[in-house]
Amino acid sequence: MPSGEPRPRASRFALNLLAVALAVLVALEPAAAAAKAHRRHHRPPPAAAVGQPAPGSMNSAAAVACGDKLHCWAVGLGAGATAAVDATTDGGGTWRSQTLPTAVTVLAAVSCVGRRSCLAVGAAGATGAVTTTIDGGQSWILAQDPAGAAALTAVNCFSQRRCLAIATDGTTSWSTLTNDQGQTWNREGDLPAGMTATQAACATSSLCLVVGFTVTGPGTGVGAVARSVDGGATWSAVTLPSGVGILRDVACTESSCLAAGTPSTATTGFVAAGGLLLSSSDGGVTWQIASAGVAHVDAFGVGCPQAKVCVVVGTDWAASTPPQPSAGIVDTVDGGGSWRRATLKYVPVGLSSIACPTYNRCVGAGGNVLVSISLPVKAPKKPSKPNSRAGATGVR
Repeated sequence: MPSGEPRPRASRFALNLLAVALAVLVALEPAAAAAKAHRRHHRPPPAAAVGQPAPGSMNSAAAVACGDKLHCWAVGLGAGATAAVDATTDGGGTWRSQTLPTAVTVLAAVSCVGRRSCLAVGAAGATGAVTTTIDGGQSWILAQDPAGAAALTAVNCFSQRRCLAIATDGTTSWSTLTNDQGQTWNREGDLPAGMTATQAACATSSLCLVVGFTVTGPGTGVGAVARSVDGGATWSAVTLPSGVGILRDVACTESSCLAAGTPSTATTGFVAAGGLLLSSSDGGVTWQIASAGVAHVDAFGVGCPQAKVCVVVGTDWAASTPPQPSAGIVDTVDGGGSWRRATLKYVPVGLSSIACPTYNRCVGAGGNVLVSISLPVKAPKKPSKPNSRAGATGVR
């Protein structure tokens, strides 16, 4: 249209239509914002745990570890004065018992690499015991126990042949290293004086943590953490907040670590107590109490398949007289900001250990029950290093 000619007016109908459209947009904006906020703040449902009876040979499972996402082993105490081991090849759907050397009386810990190789530690009467398999458990052989050890309480394998274990003679505890899958052991550093170790985890091949307690009197102790930056050659005690009782487990995902235990200081017997968690974001140099939401669960095991996703297992003491123990499982998907109780199906007893071989699934063990735990979370954009009982990846 030539610039000198007048422009036609917009029709009244078009103006009305534009006004209506603007009004609709304005009206919908709060709803859209609310929907966006809902999506942003929506949290997935809690974990779901389904248990099953362990094979008949297992009376009390002490520890569980996975070599990959399908192959896991649970170890503990069998019938009478014998140890027991159960294995799954389908990620915890079904379990079968395996045969151990008869000299092994109890197993306290196990570490596995891939679908065929495991090393388990414990005791054989009054001496330490080491047993290994390289064929997925079809045969377990008795390996050499470290000199002077009355028992071994923890083990982490960096590879099929290289493993770091914690040994004790009843007075002193120390780390010991094998480079030939338990055929020979080299004594490494002593743990801090008076410390009893319950579990160990290595965030890298150099950075390792041991948790447990330091005895303060007959049947009592306070929580303790020892830290090594040279793969167990030397250990130093870490300062903990006040009010920390017995610590039973620790899991690390890169530099973030979570230790699980109880505020109770009783070292013997079963005491009805709540749970306590310690968190560290600097590889175990400093620790903070982070127990919000888990006070009802006497924590025995912790696994972290992702940096902000962790599961704690233990015993839930019901508020009754006398207190009645039952299974306790809680999970967090926001780095411990909040914890939710898992839904339970046939998990009648407290659990003592957990391993998380993949980002959305863990397996738990305790008493004569083995448990599959599903986490309704998405795969991480950047895969995190698994926790210390999810197979060797250079972090044991």
